[in-house]
Amino acid sequence: MSTDNILRLLTVFDASEEAEVLINALRNAGHIVRDIRVEDDEDMVTALEENPIDIILCKLKMPHFTAKQAVEVLSRFGRDIPLVVITLPGKESIAIDTLKAGARDVCGEDQTERLKHIVKREVADLHERRTHRRCELMLRETEKRAKALIDSSRDAIAYVHDGMHIYANKAYLKMFAYEDIDDVMGMPIMDMVSSDDHVHLKEFLRGYAKGESMDSQLTVHGQKTNNEKFKIKMEFSPASYESESCTQIIIRDNTNSKELEQKLSAMSQLDLLTGLYNRNFFMDHLDQFITRAVEDQAKGAVIYISLDKYQDVRTEHGISASDHMLTDVAILLKDKLANFGMLARFEGPVFILLAQNTDAKQIEKISRATCKIIAEHFADIGGKTVQSTASIGITLLNETTSNSQDCVARAEKGSFIAHKEGGNNFHIYNPAIEDMAEHEQADVWSSRIKTALKENKFHLLFQPIVSLHGEPGAHYEVLLRLNDEAGNEVPPSEFIPAAEQASLMNFVDRWVMVNSFLVLSKLQKEGKKTRLFIKLSSSSLTDPEFLSWLRDRINTLKLDADSLVFEISEETALNFLKQAKTVVSGLNELHCRTTLENFGMEQNTYQSLKHLKVNYIKVHMKLIHGLAQSVENQDKVKSIAEYANAKNIQTIAAFVEDANSLAVLWQCAVDFIQGYFLQHPNNKMNFDFEEGV
Repeated sequence: MSTDNILRLLTVFDASEEAEVLINALRNAGHIVRDIRVEDDEDMVTALEENPIDIILCKLKMPHFTAKQAVEVLSRFGRDIPLVVITLPGKESIAIDTLKAGARDVCGEDQTERLKHIVKREVADLHERRTHRRCELMLRETEKRAKALIDSSRDAIAYVHDGMHIYANKAYLKMFAYEDIDDVMGMPIMDMVSSDDHVHLKEFLRGYAKGESMDSQLTVHGQKTNNEKFKIKMEFSPASYESESCTQIIIRDNTNSKELEQKLSAMSQLDLLTGLYNRNFFMDHLDQFITRAVEDQAKGAVIYISLDKYQDVRTEHGISASDHMLTDVAILLKDKLANFGMLARFEGPVFILLAQNTDAKQIEKISRATCKIIAEHFADIGGKTVQSTASIGITLLNETTSNSQDCVARAEKGSFIAHKEGGNNFHIYNPAIEDMAEHEQADVWSSRIKTALKENKFHLLFQPIVSLHGEPGAHYEVLLRLNDEAGNEVPPSEFIPAAEQASLMNFVDRWVMVNSFLVLSKLQKEGKKTRLFIKLSSSSLTDPEFLSWLRDRINTLKLDADSLVFEISEETALNFLKQAKTVVSGLNELHCRTTLENFGMEQNTYQSLKHLKVNYIKVHMKLIHGLAQSVENQDKVKSIAEYANAKNIQTIAAFVEDANSLAVLWQCAVDFIQGYFLQHPNNKMNFDFEEGV
């Protein structure tokens, strides 16, 4: 959910200067206004068809068009867009008919302060309505999935209301020897139980309905249509069916079910959104293929397919639209590529193909064709046509291949190179050449980083860390970025290792800290309470002058030390445990806060916490990716959150990319979340923490 303060405005005025006065007032209020001006119904229809609109400001009367007619256009199109009527000063009362027709409010053209509040309220209400509709859609989809699971369950499941059946699955019908659901609809639950147990069941149901029963299970004798009796244990729980409150009854099937195990296993292998294989299953399969490749010289390739315009669609049309585009492309790729090998959704807008028994020439042909079919595909999203292209990275697999992580990393680098060259293209990453080139470029990187430090060519981005159960307030992680000579952003995965290799990370750390401190100082002077999370490398941990340098900077700028949170990776802390203990202890004495990040993947997960008194732990990204599909990861995250809570340590989950993961993290009692689902890193701190998630 992006909170960039962009206001997509439609103004309906016959004089542009009248509209401009109101637009300037909204810009002065902090909005980034994207305005489209129209004068009549025809132009308005075109604007609504071609553009996403947040709010409409409409003059009450114009020579050829009125606000009431504008409301009618909106109604005809079924669009949920707030329309505010603008009148001459003191003439608001004459717009009553337009309000009755569906306008949201009326404002005099001289009441710019009031207009600011109206716009803020209406846009907030619109976001609430859109969120509500998305939630309703998600609920319907969840209910569909739940019903499908119940229908296919080996356990006998029924729903009863006032003692009468309103639903039963196939297993329930089979258990009691009924042929069809219509045979039990409206039938009393008593008819399923032996007459010897009727009194027992009645007493149980009476107590259960009043909340007097401490037990939710009852063992009785069931009775089939042929009067055959058999022992059953009924489990009762409150539920709803088709929006009606009722009671769910489950009778467990205790027989071994290989079929059910296979279904559950299959579900754990799939990405819920696209229906393709998920990341974890793909990586396991890739490991197996690499083993075969080393042993018997099998050939293949990893093809990394990243959609170029995914974020543009998400920003302009919303999460549901970007999800729709992903599912659309997934169907397309499955139809065209499934025969070549294993196709999976890797993460976000990235699909990945393990092409087997193919050579380089065939791989090029596949990749070129994939670029073409994606570029020529048009997705229909809410009546609008959306098109994307793909940047494809390739790494070839053979007997010299080392491991799956390196394979994917090289394919990702190839995709990045294809994207830098304009996208809609592919690049085969040749480690023998390009890894050597990287080694030879070490001196060049060292020079570039020194120049960036000297000439201030680095820049900072900020990504919000939002509370679920933790402390309220504004929290941001500080992220470092560098642009190349052409102005393109260089991934930190390229320049950070180069800085470490050139022994420049200590200087990079200090550049980040100094510039972060200046930002924080400015915010404090403006009365804005903000907490910044700043990464520390091993170079700072091993620098004996670091703590005294930091103390001097805090005192000179009169910073609130509690607003500074320093992040140390768990791996770094364990590798430099003695130095980490000294630094964390010193930071605590300065009243700064500390975070142990990338937490949860080391062999002795909690060992570091026995030595380091930190305020936060940030869960490792590998535990968050595909969280909604991995019961194992869910259990691990929940365990970490419970352990941290007992130690009075707050937990953070970063790299959150979807609503399904958010729901799981809420249930796991994680304190904070961070990731693209909330907002991409931004050069401005403009997240609305009061609105939250």
